[in-house]
Amino acid sequence: MSSSSFYINDKVYPFVKWAGGKSQLLKILDTFIPDNFNNYFEPFLGGGSFFYHLIKKTKNQPFKCFLSDANCELINAYTIIKDNIDDLILSLSHHQERYYENPKEYFYTLRNTIFENNIERTSRFIALNKTCYNGLYRVNLKGLFNVPTGRFEKLPLICNKDNLKNINQLLKQLNPIIECKDYKDALSIAKENDFVYLDPPYKPVSETAYFTNYTNKGFGDEDQKNLAKVVENLDTKKCKILLSNSNTEHIRNLYSTFNLKEVKVKRAINSKASKRLGHTELIISNY
Repeated sequence: MSSSSFYINDKVYPFVKWAGGKSQLLKILDTFIPDNFNNYFEPFLGGGSFFYHLIKKTKNQPFKCFLSDANCELINAYTIIKDNIDDLILSLSHHQERYYENPKEYFYTLRNTIFENNIERTSRFIALNKTCYNGLYRVNLKGLFNVPTGRFEKLPLICNKDNLKNINQLLKQLNPIIECKDYKDALSIAKENDFVYLDPPYKPVSETAYFTNYTNKGFGDEDQKNLAKVVENLDTKKCKILLSNSNTEHIRNLYSTFNLKEVKVKRAINSKASKRLGHTELIISNY
């Protein structure tokens, strides 16, 4: 990325709603961004709110970005936004028109339709995210999206042309490496002075939430242990590590030798608004 030619629209923001998204914590996370680093890695990309914030703040600093996620539908969407924005907008506009005619019926028709074409896959992915219950992405053991339709006082905007074009412009200029990968593989090439931000799926706040099921494999306590081992290895390599995670005894024990900061958050996804308040998370770093 060249500092002399790079431009980012300050209005760029996530094109999907994602459980655990970091928009509400950006002011705090901003204070943890290192003054200098070589490459940037984010292997739990999700909606990308921290990534967009980082690029806005460091747009005069040249570095390479390695963006990845285990959710291949999500990564396919980033790739299509980067490479096929006009066709995507045309498809999304079609879904929006059909949805507005009969929201509930069209939602379930779309949910039950499987597309092979990557542009149509992305269009379906975004349309379902905009119109499902609370923007929750959840799949069953067969990998099929199974979230019910949302309830809206005002029908949602499915095709946000301006934001999609802004993201397209950013990704074309930045030209990051975008891959569907397990975080272990994605981080295997991280080296000294690389900046790594980790935002893994959190343990559900209730036995019926299953918000970690953004793939059909989930992300449980054993996965958290394995992640902690990878983080320790990155620390040994002298990478600069920033990690968001749930504030539990299990997580505190796993990262007892790191810097821990407790922060208040709201749970964006909960059936009862009163239960979205009073939660805390941990921000973990090695610097």
